[in-house]
Amino acid sequence: MYELVRGPLVWVSFIVFVLGTAFQVLRYYTLTRKAAASAHVPALPPGKNGKKRFSPDRIAAMFKAMRDTVFAVHPITITVSTLFHVCLILTPLFVLGHNELFRLAYGAALPSLPEAAADGLTMLVLACCAFFLLRRLLLARVRSITTFYDYLVLALATVPFLSGFLAYHQLLDYRTVMLVHMLSGELMLMAVPFTKLTHMIFFFLNRFLTINEHTLTRGSRVW
Repeated sequence: MYELVRGPLVWVSFIVFVLGTAFQVLRYYTLTRKAAASAHVPALPPGKNGKKRFSPDRIAAMFKAMRDTVFAVHPITITVSTLFHVCLILTPLFVLGHNELFRLAYGAALPSLPEAAADGLTMLVLACCAFFLLRRLLLARVRSITTFYDYLVLALATVPFLSGFLAYHQLLDYRTVMLVHMLSGELMLMAVPFTKLTHMIFFFLNRFLTINEHTLTRGSRVW
């Protein structure tokens, strides 16, 4: 079982993730259409030349709009959510253990964070997960729209970090914890294109391609 999880299932999870992501991108293009050249870009200024992408004016205006809306209404939730998403993506990429495995397998790897920093970011992710769980349990307006599926998705994001934390500190049986860590990480990777986690893909499509009030560029497609 251990050899299966650390070998073939790793490749299966990457293949499913890549093909699933490609499917979602293709699906996005089938559900949208190329905007007309005169399409209106809501709210945000297009830049001095009217066409400039990544205009500082547009980015500043977007953050101001967010500050005046979502951050003003739910500052704690938005702050926790932002920290969670940043750490969720960056920590696995720059943790020393993962990069050592890549270096042994392929001879090259990304730079690694100090172990103490990676451990701190892992604890931050776990604290954010605990916040999301308590929010769903304690807030009636959130609990009323929460289903088992929502708890399952949260567990998919939590277990790889929890098991990695336990393995790093050698708590419980190391081999069992590592088996859970690898298997849960592979399950999360495969789940990204096919569950609510797919917003990890659509975030970039909506921010860089779809014309709306939060587009970072002028955008080129509309629903």
